[in-house]
Amino acid sequence: MKYHRLDQERPVVHHQGTFRKQLSLWEAVALIVSGTVGAGVLGIPYAIAKVGLIPGVIYIIGVGLLVMGLHLLLGEVAVRTGENMQLAGLARRYLGKSGEIVMDVVFYIMTLGALVVYIIGVGNALQAIFGGETFLWSMIFFVLATPLLLRGLRTIKTAELLLTIAIFAVVVCIGAWSSPHLAFPDWQFINTAALFFPYGILLFAFNGTTAIPEAHALLGKRNVLFKHAVIISSVITIVFYTVFALVVVGVTGFETTEVATIGLGLALGPTMVIFGNLFAVLAMATSYLLLGVSLRDSLHWDYKVQQKTAGLLVSFLPLTIFFLGVKEFIKTIEVIGGVFVSIEMFLILFIYLQARRHAGRAAGTYQVHHGLWMTCMLLIAFLVGGVYSVFSIF
Repeated sequence: MKYHRLDQERPVVHHQGTFRKQLSLWEAVALIVSGTVGAGVLGIPYAIAKVGLIPGVIYIIGVGLLVMGLHLLLGEVAVRTGENMQLAGLARRYLGKSGEIVMDVVFYIMTLGALVVYIIGVGNALQAIFGGETFLWSMIFFVLATPLLLRGLRTIKTAELLLTIAIFAVVVCIGAWSSPHLAFPDWQFINTAALFFPYGILLFAFNGTTAIPEAHALLGKRNVLFKHAVIISSVITIVFYTVFALVVVGVTGFETTEVATIGLGLALGPTMVIFGNLFAVLAMATSYLLLGVSLRDSLHWDYKVQQKTAGLLVSFLPLTIFFLGVKEFIKTIEVIGGVFVSIEMFLILFIYLQARRHAGRAAGTYQVHHGLWMTCMLLIAFLVGGVYSVFSIF
């Protein structure tokens, strides 16, 4: 009798010009989680410490559920469309050429902003380990990372899932290490003046919209599994962020730093300074390279910019923004998340409304119940948060 491995029997799907095996449910969950969880997690504890532990935890759960709803609606768009498209393609299909341009502009600004965040954050983490000037360490990181980005480093894309696994493992280690030091003496503290402060930071951390169409494409036509994958991955992310915030704020309290591992090191001693901040450097450096290669390839493929020129633009535009004075880790995350991620999510909601009216395929077993009510609720939430973020800039 012959036995066959299950993954060998799995059907294949055509994805990004190649044929790949369909994902299982848990592989799809891993894909979405890895496309969501990243270096943004390092800024969450600071936001929670500012607003207060109880409202902060409610904030994490609330924003997480809002983004879960958005991901479910985006998943329905992918099912109704019946073709493998990323956000720009969906915007072109349902909002026209102008919608595609706006989506592209928002994507490029978000990505460039995130690259600036990582230049700032890596400098802060390296300064915590080695001392010296933060600016100098940011420049050293830029000098070391730029040749890798210019060469393409396509294989770094395979590190995304490994990075996410590493982040989970390190947080478990940090939790175990920190547990004897947990104390919540100010757990009743609520800062109403900072009530909207965590919005942009959390939206930046929860944003994983590009992973949803990709998961749909690699699951084939198994729409029930696709819906389950979106829900499970959202719950995992919410729990993970909540636990990480509780652990860090439970140790550092009001002394929580913008890059969470820096404050943990100050509270728990030299070993945590090295361990925690090396983890932060790894997370941010890998995210920097992943995003940089993605942006470089987008300029080269979509706009026919010569590859070397595209690489130089992706390298030096964030550095120029950094030199112009954008050097605050949390403030930059807040602006990107609160303003530009909000705009991206507005566009996705309009895409959903158009897809319900004009898509050629029914959503079938995937259809989101009360989708219109959910859309209205999300529009209000993103509008209020986005308006606050715009006014907070000025």
